Amino acid sequence: MRFPLAILFVVLFASPIRAQVPDATLDTGRKLAPFVLALKPAIQMSPLPPWMPSPAAVHPETATIEVPIPALWEVPSVEFYVLTVVFDDRGDGGPAVEWRGPNGDTSTISPGLGEIGVALGLNAKTILIPQSLSRDGGVLMISYYGKFEGLFNLAVRPAREDLLAVLGAQADPALVDEALRVFESGEVDGRRTTPVTGDVRRGAVVEAELAAGVEEVTNELEFIIPIEGEADATMLRTDALGLDLEATLEVRVNGILVGDISFPAFRLDDPSLVPDGLGRLIAAGWRNGALFIPARFWLPGENSLVITHNRSALESGRPLFLKNSHLHIRFGSVEPAEQEVGAVPEPDLTLPDPLVPDPLADPLPEIVTDYR
Repeated sequence: MRFPLAILFVVLFASPIRAQVPDATLDTGRKLAPFVLALKPAIQMSPLPPWMPSPAAVHPETATIEVPIPALWEVPSVEFYVLTVVFDDRGDGGPAVEWRGPNGDTSTISPGLGEIGVALGLNAKTILIPQSLSRDGGVLMISYYGKFEGLFNLAVRPAREDLLAVLGAQADPALVDEALRVFESGEVDGRRTTPVTGDVRRGAVVEAELAAGVEEVTNELEFIIPIEGEADATMLRTDALGLDLEATLEVRVNGILVGDISFPAFRLDDPSLVPDGLGRLIAAGWRNGALFIPARFWLPGENSLVITHNRSALESGRPLFLKNSHLHIRFGSVEPAEQEVGAVPEPDLTLPDPLVPDPLADPLPEIVTDYR
């Protein structure tokens, strides 16, 4: 029996769709389910996923959390383990991450996940546990001595290895998450990376440094940018920490509004997404932002670029920081020197007559041979 299209449309869209709170135990049936441990406002653990042998242990007296990790050969389809930690970054280096093997030996994965010298507030860091450690299993240890109350939550997620083709010699990807966000190897190796300073030219594109280090944005931040030559297009890139999900970063060039810096999408089960004291969601950690700026906004000589922080109405007033701020400038190809049309002389294909000497020409040099 066939129904008219209009009746099918009514049947499909007339039924109400009710949203329900998901059952947390549903996650335990997935091979690659994460383990999540929340410390704020109280200690809560997610159900143990299939790959996890036993619950994590929380030791406030020693400011340490221990997460048991099975050997890679024990869990099919799992080749890596990924750790994400959300913490209050007070500029003291942040929590440390260590690994204790089956024989009791301890290795340092990261001496500190945070910044040094700059109190950023809520921060998040994701690192990749080396296979050389996790191959035989062990215990992942997260410690924050003297600052244990600054730990918010952590998540351990198993990952599988896959083939990936990468364009560009500068790219060095090491991890792709569920939202297809790409982490470079320097971001997830547990070491503190120093920002790249100075201008870099890659073909027709110049990556001009605006501020490689951490800069706090109280209300607005201005950069004076000299432009030499004619640019085809520009792209502003920066990393932001502390930006409310409803707030915006507005960009003006020479007083003219260009637009807002855009940030990549994320999943709502991202462990870096945590609620604040009022129940509003906060995206912890550094987020990569960008804005395309057409060439018509730039003038020859010095230009003013202003980034304005437009806070949302219900925001708690957390500080906002930017780092790795660069302006990528694309210049046109070098044009050849101008020539008049038809100015190229035609080649002279006539040959001189060697049999008729020219009386006005210089005499030929005398050839002397000397045999001894």
